[in-house]
Amino acid sequence: METFFVKFQAGSLDLSAIITTAEHYRRFKVEMVTNERDPIVLDRSVKGDWTIVDRGQRSLSDLDFQELERAIDEELYKFYSARHILVPTDFSESGDNAARYAAGLSQQLKSTKIILYHSYESILMPSTTGSAPVGPGFSESEAGSLKKLKALKLELEQEVLAETKIETRHDDRTLVPAVNILVQQLRAGMVVVGMKGRNALQRAIIGSNAMDLAKSSLAPLLVVPSGAKFQKIERVVFACDLKEVLAYTPVHAIRTFVNALNAKLLILNIDPRRGDFEIDELRQLSALHELWDEQKPGYHYIDHEEVVDGIIKFADREAAQLVITIPRIYGFIEGLFHQSVSNRLAYHTHLPLMLFRTGL
Repeated sequence: METFFVKFQAGSLDLSAIITTAEHYRRFKVEMVTNERDPIVLDRSVKGDWTIVDRGQRSLSDLDFQELERAIDEELYKFYSARHILVPTDFSESGDNAARYAAGLSQQLKSTKIILYHSYESILMPSTTGSAPVGPGFSESEAGSLKKLKALKLELEQEVLAETKIETRHDDRTLVPAVNILVQQLRAGMVVVGMKGRNALQRAIIGSNAMDLAKSSLAPLLVVPSGAKFQKIERVVFACDLKEVLAYTPVHAIRTFVNALNAKLLILNIDPRRGDFEIDELRQLSALHELWDEQKPGYHYIDHEEVVDGIIKFADREAAQLVITIPRIYGFIEGLFHQSVSNRLAYHTHLPLMLFRTGL
């Protein structure tokens, strides 16, 4: 669930509403005041059609509801087309590279704001109890953080559109909750992080944060490999499975982002088994087409013994510039050093990897 605010016009009145979402942005609770006893409830279909489930206690006309629905649609589009991009950085080579990639991507998306963020105290690494602070040798002073952020900002300002503003934020908060607070405050529709793997300690520090963000980030997470340079995104691979497709696919989020790129969508399912689809898989296959046919994507179903290798080879063969997946798919939430599919994708693919949570 997520909460945001919209403004809309009801007759001669300018109203503000608190919107709380559920069911992958298919159900919306609308309140004019917090914890309203009888709120408005709206449903939005996968195709974007609105239904009034409960008109609440407000005396809104059908035209007023149309204005409200339009305002919600506009806010969702701005969010998922990544008009605002948040870039957490540790000032490493891979972090700077991710920031440069975000600057290039902002031109294609016509983003209006990039926010550079550095947490100078709370670099984390995994422990048996979750996350523990690294020793003081890894800390960054507030003054040093500010100096480096200003230098990075000056560099990126040469690489973005004139209308794209670059802001900087720095503090000593724990990274993952700080990122989510900033996502909500600034309505950042994408979080961009770098990925590197020179040694085990670097993988632990950078990897654990990326994995934690993949699990809990309120915005889609873009993982940029250290050697990746921005290229215009014209072809996007969405690697998916055939398990509970309708329940878990954040179709509105992915569709909005791909449309904002004006890119061709290639939907890929890889199954290491040989043989025909089972009955439930046929049902899920039908659901997959129900969600995506209107987008006119390319559908590709491949038998491959090694899923990661199959995804990478397919993306290369199709000259794709981006791979999208969902952390739930292929066991992404396995531990950092486990051989799960999305972990290895993040470490071994030379293409950026975009992660959409099922809860979006």
